[in-house]
Amino acid sequence: MSIGAQLGQAEALLGARRIPEAIAVLSKVVARRPRESRALHMLGVAHAMTGRTREAEDFLRKAKDEKPQSAQILTDLAALLTQQKRDREALPLLESACKRDPNFQLAQFYCGIALSNLARPAEALKFFDRLAAADPVNTVYQQNRAALLAELERFDEADVIADQILKRHSTMSEALLVKSVAATGRGDLDEAVAICDRIVSRDRNFIKAVFHRGYVNLLAGRLAAGWGDYEARFARDNIAPPLSGVPLWAGEALQGKSILVFAEQGLGDTLMMCRYLPLLVERGAEVLLLVRRSMFRILHGVTDNVQCVDSAPGDRRIDFQIGMMSLPGRFQTELATIPAKSPYLFAEAEKVAEWKQRIGEHGFKVGIAWQGNPNVKMDIGRSLPLSEFLPITQIEGVRLISLQKDAGADQIASSGLQVETPGPDFDGGPDAFVDTAAVMANMDMIITSDTSIPHLAGALRRPVWVALKKVPEWRFMLGRADSPWYPDMKLFRQTTAGDWRAVFEQMATELRQRIP
Repeated sequence: MSIGAQLGQAEALLGARRIPEAIAVLSKVVARRPRESRALHMLGVAHAMTGRTREAEDFLRKAKDEKPQSAQILTDLAALLTQQKRDREALPLLESACKRDPNFQLAQFYCGIALSNLARPAEALKFFDRLAAADPVNTVYQQNRAALLAELERFDEADVIADQILKRHSTMSEALLVKSVAATGRGDLDEAVAICDRIVSRDRNFIKAVFHRGYVNLLAGRLAAGWGDYEARFARDNIAPPLSGVPLWAGEALQGKSILVFAEQGLGDTLMMCRYLPLLVERGAEVLLLVRRSMFRILHGVTDNVQCVDSAPGDRRIDFQIGMMSLPGRFQTELATIPAKSPYLFAEAEKVAEWKQRIGEHGFKVGIAWQGNPNVKMDIGRSLPLSEFLPITQIEGVRLISLQKDAGADQIASSGLQVETPGPDFDGGPDAFVDTAAVMANMDMIITSDTSIPHLAGALRRPVWVALKKVPEWRFMLGRADSPWYPDMKLFRQTTAGDWRAVFEQMATELRQRIP
């Protein structure tokens, strides 16, 4: 049989999903002609269909090397990478595919998906807008548009598209979830939960709705109702615990047992939830904390009886493991039982003295931060421009001292505000937050957006004011000016979405009353 006939046979077998037979035929072709791009491409696709991602990637890369101008090969390789959460690698391939074939919808689709996964929703939306304009009745395109609009906090527009989808597919879970997310963003938490209840009652396996219901209940302060559903984050994000075969701790007796607690989300989450580590020790557990090495030093206040590790231990017996964000649920935490004793973290005395001398004691010193990690989806709406601090700078005697590292620090030069910077060596070593904590110890006040900074200030029990968007992240809840997690924290909330001016004017008014 000729190679052309074998390739045709393999294509038919793939279409019939007779994958092992197709692979056998294609392998014979490659044995005869190792650089046959069509065979290499189909072998990559066939292995991807069976979940053998390593083999699939190998063949698709070989196919790309032989035919680098093929938009289809570039897109299939990028799609495989995207499915493995390797979106940064996938995006250049997809951009190249779109340049080679501007009308290739599959490349545009995966460009939108990759950009969405990379927390670039505005750019992702442009691709799905274009796709939906070309094919208005395509539910997949419209659903992605709706979800991205909700992510961008354009809730009314998201609702309109979701309603249009539901007219054609009245029980479509993804469209209903957009409605729940939009209700959450407007602060209608009961409606958001009711929609998730409707989804889950019909499809318990729709994990996104289970997770979102938990998230909304936590946001509403209904902690007992929220923790269980919040566990769905592992399945939603396809995250496996670090130790294979080791059971998750479900509340069993820990006397004489070892437990690995692993940090699973952001630095602020680690700073917030490390308060639970001493409770595990009190139960008689040998506790190991799996966390990035840069956090070892700042966590010393709660890890005196805890072993910190930066990789999963493979040479010792571990009885249980648990994600750090699961600890409140395992301890059946409710608002009245949050372990809020503080401080539970401490700045180092030598560092405090060093920064006291460098900063000086004159003026009313306000440490400020304004920008969280821009590469995560939750940053939308929570960070703010440094220029919003203008009302604070107009208070006589106030000194603004930056606590900002990396992203956002470039705003200082262009803001026109008088903001002091600690210098290039500020937390410039391998240990995170040690200088930040010491500077905080020398501040009269910390004012910050929702980043890791308020969690550190709260753990150190420093006076901290937090500027929050209208519907903030769940732990700040709604409708209260205090935080049950941190006794010395005060919350200042937007009353109109996107309006930071009113927040900072209120702060300035209250700050004037505090300064002698």
